[in-house]
Amino acid sequence: MILDKTIKEKISKNGPMPFSQFMEMALYDPELGFYTRGGAGRKRDFITSPESGPLFGKLIAKAIDQWWVQLGRPKSFTFLEAGAGSGTLARSILRSELNCQDAMEYIAVETSEMQRNNQPPEIKSIAEMPLHVENGIIFANELLDNLPFDIYESTDDGRWNEIRVGVENGNLTEILLTPMEGQPEFSLEKSGIRVPFQKAAQEWLEMAFSTLKNGRVVVIDYAVDQFPVPLEKNWLRTYRQHQQTSHPLLNPGTKDITCDVDISQLGYVRTPTSIQTQREWLLDLGIEKLVNEGKEYWLENAHEPDLLALEARSRITESEALLDKNGLGGFKVIEWEVKSSHQIAQCNT
Repeated sequence: MILDKTIKEKISKNGPMPFSQFMEMALYDPELGFYTRGGAGRKRDFITSPESGPLFGKLIAKAIDQWWVQLGRPKSFTFLEAGAGSGTLARSILRSELNCQDAMEYIAVETSEMQRNNQPPEIKSIAEMPLHVENGIIFANELLDNLPFDIYESTDDGRWNEIRVGVENGNLTEILLTPMEGQPEFSLEKSGIRVPFQKAAQEWLEMAFSTLKNGRVVVIDYAVDQFPVPLEKNWLRTYRQHQQTSHPLLNPGTKDITCDVDISQLGYVRTPTSIQTQREWLLDLGIEKLVNEGKEYWLENAHEPDLLALEARSRITESEALLDKNGLGGFKVIEWEVKSSHQIAQCNT
């Protein structure tokens, strides 16, 4: 593999690299990274909630209208989707009957040029977060788990060694190094326990707060309350063609690399306003009502089904996937309400 060779050359020149640097290259190299050709989709490597069908997007559209009303129905309103991929969620949302349609600008942030080229023309597609959003929502579905992280392993004396990526006998391998500066803020007595240090996720959240003045930051991902987690939990995973695959150092660029998001580490930036499972959140949004409406529409049109009838029928299986406690339904929906100093002053008067 060419990317494998490139990584080894960098290590030969600069010494063992942090796992976050390896992950950045493996996933996001503009020519050879996994996300230049892999990613979400039934014919690709994994299924996210938007790829399960249009029902998820219809529910997000309902949430968008609710958030818009909570903000006082501003005439200028932004829905910013971070890590938007090829625009699957955007297409579903734009097909919904949004009450805030005339006020809303849809911005899709996606680092991959190939993915941006496949997004719908009705949205604003950009590679980096904008500097300013006055009123709106910053939404990230299964983004933070893919942001590069470092890995540490506990020692007998209560400290942490950093796991870096080196080369041994021509193969990429793990190298344990004592950090020259900085230690992850985990308390642990046992040795040999590994944890991710999710600095990039924290930096993304800080950027979201600096961008948004009024509204809400919403993150949906598989997450844990805090690390360390039980030894039997496989928190570092790789995926290819809908299957968990081998060690992340093997064949970089050919597989997804992902990690449970640590809610406590996000809390270092700002304490969340609310945390729910996706199942709880979608039930509150009225997913059951939409499924029942879909059943009725299908029964009325089954004799001569159009696209809407077929989509209505599919809501049953889509909802089962979205609400599955052991799958997508077990994801965490983490929200932060954002208010400007002017809004806070109004609330206090």
